[in-house]
Amino acid sequence: MRSLWRVVLLMLFVIASLAAACRDVRPVVKIGLIAPFEGLYRRTGYEVLTAMRQAIAEAPSHEIAVVPLALDDSATPERSRRAAQKLLVDPQVRSIVGPLTPALTAAVADILSDAGVFWFVPYAVEPEGGFASALHSTAWAEGLLAAVGMAVQRQGAVSLAVAGDSNGWPAWDEAHWSAMTGVPTRFLPNDSASLRPDEAIFWLGAADEAAAFLNAMPSSSADAPFWLGPVGGDPVLTERLKTDRKLYWLTWSNSHYTDHVMGHEPMTPAAVLTYEATRAALEAATGIRTIPASPWRVAMFVVENGVSRPFSLDE
Repeated sequence: MRSLWRVVLLMLFVIASLAAACRDVRPVVKIGLIAPFEGLYRRTGYEVLTAMRQAIAEAPSHEIAVVPLALDDSATPERSRRAAQKLLVDPQVRSIVGPLTPALTAAVADILSDAGVFWFVPYAVEPEGGFASALHSTAWAEGLLAAVGMAVQRQGAVSLAVAGDSNGWPAWDEAHWSAMTGVPTRFLPNDSASLRPDEAIFWLGAADEAAAFLNAMPSSSADAPFWLGPVGGDPVLTERLKTDRKLYWLTWSNSHYTDHVMGHEPMTPAAVLTYEATRAALEAATGIRTIPASPWRVAMFVVENGVSRPFSLDE
């Protein structure tokens, strides 16, 4: 009987030893993510969380264990601030990715700008490669504005009206916006009835607000080119739109995008931007070297019948 107990105890010791050996005892670094996981924009939030997990899983092996820590902001300034504050409480959080839009970035700027963690905003790219400070660099906005200015001129517009929430975008006057777009540009009140003939619109705010603005536009302005930034890819826009018209949007992309969409899910531009921002956050927080940063370019899309597809100015 004693022999049997010795065998049992030995087996338990072996099992416990194996379990301990399998346990990851590496030091842990957390990468925070501020994104919407509740409310209208939750689908985008879960898409970018999947992209973050993929970037972490595909990073080269290292003596540091990296885990994501995602907090919901419901795409509102108040919850973005709360998420940022909660992330900073955890000493293992070394890098933070997000929020996803300029207005939400502006809402957390005073919390994260001097917090002692690495901070990456997916849309705030450095055109030559990698990411820049969303607070101190305007290169991401300049590239988008130059592209949209060229596009609306090709579409026959002679001037551009900027509408929507401009928080987080560069605080330039109309003369500077005109210089950036290469076409006379003015700030449009939230009244689509004041749109001039031969004038295009560039929307700066959220997707649901863009849909409400479009739904209220008079029929006389139905043919005015309507452009959005990266929020144009969110399904909320077309789901809330009650008019049948083409929409255009543009965002940043790079040579890694094709590789990503061929081997990963999800394949949205927002997810790919987050994937790239996560790789930058990983390298900053741990020293893990990933593939070299690739230069960015502006990618354009058109939305027809609720479906978004790549768009060329030659169409």
